Amino acid sequence: MNKGILVACAVLLTLGAAFLIHRIQQEPLSEEIEDGAVRDNSDPAAPKQIESTEITAFSCRFSVLDLEERGELGSFDYYNMKAQWTDGIVEGFYYPAYHHGAKDLAYTFQADASFMEQLQKVVAEQNLVQHNGWDHAVSGLPDQYGADLSVSYASGERIDASDNQDNFLSVEAMGALIDLFSAYAMK
Repeated sequence: MNKGILVACAVLLTLGAAFLIHRIQQEPLSEEIEDGAVRDNSDPAAPKQIESTEITAFSCRFSVLDLEERGELGSFDYYNMKAQWTDGIVEGFYYPAYHHGAKDLAYTFQADASFMEQLQKVVAEQNLVQHNGWDHAVSGLPDQYGADLSVSYASGERIDASDNQDNFLSVEAMGALIDLFSAYAMK
């Protein structure tokens, strides 16, 4: 009888272990990241020079909440801008927003190739390529902080930078982007 109990226990332990192994394989472990944890995937070898001048897609989001003189960029707290070159037309998006839920205004617009030429002029004059490869994030921060930048060129070259804690763009660069996008959005 003791032998039978031992065999039964061994079978139950084996089945239990098999069940746990199966369950672990079916459900990937969720890695909980503690608030305040820093992830830095920056690529210091990312190109700091772009040969192409033909932008095909542009996306930029930035916060002005940490600026001492926020008023010089308008009364909004953060901005989201996008432009996509599709079939000879630029599809644009301009979204200035308030942090505390006041009425936000989102604008869409269409433009010709001259918009992308003006956008490239801003990218070049403000040396936005200097930020290429920056990728820094702090977990637990609200979405309204920092900056993201993505510029795609017809040549396949790209500028990508992201930081959800600090805005890496200069006041002059943000002002030039706001001026360009708002001028087309408000037409």
